[in-house]
Amino acid sequence: MVVNTPRGPVSSPKDVFEVFYIDYGNQEEVPYSQLRPLDPSVSAAPGLAQLCSLAYIKIPNLEEDFGQEAAEYLSELTLSSGKEFRAMVEERDTTGGKVKGQGTGAIIAVTLVAVDAEISVNAAMLQEGLARMEKRNRWDRTARKQALDNLEMFQGEARTARRGMWQYGDIQSDDEDSAPQRKAGGGRGR
Repeated sequence: MVVNTPRGPVSSPKDVFEVFYIDYGNQEEVPYSQLRPLDPSVSAAPGLAQLCSLAYIKIPNLEEDFGQEAAEYLSELTLSSGKEFRAMVEERDTTGGKVKGQGTGAIIAVTLVAVDAEISVNAAMLQEGLARMEKRNRWDRTARKQALDNLEMFQGEARTARRGMWQYGDIQSDDEDSAPQRKAGGGRGR
């Protein structure tokens, strides 16, 4: 899938297009000279890979503190382990917007568990202090509340042991957590 193109018409075979490989998840810049039309029989078939995120947790970006460590640990737990995993779908984000490095389509929030593991990858990331729980919301459905309650123990363990991002105590809230509180409507101020 072409996700980014040069502005205006192609002026040279060296013009660069950003391409997302939907069944592999990687992305690269490709010169126009290497692009070919896709056979309609192939382009009609949906991609087999699904874009997923780990449910109920926030992992720092690579540029943030502990982002690199989180990426390496996640890779150890999954790609380098040689284990078989089961993904339990928790939520679907069906906005389908194009995001750099993600192509288009629903983002599925999953709890990822190795077949022979005692805890989920989601919980392991929290336990090592390499992720933090998503913010609770009073409108959360019961299943989400239960999941967050179950994960809270793992985050608490990392916080108490001062692992990873908790090494200096409580971490500062991100922008989402520190947004100004919305005032209730109706009524008049005094």
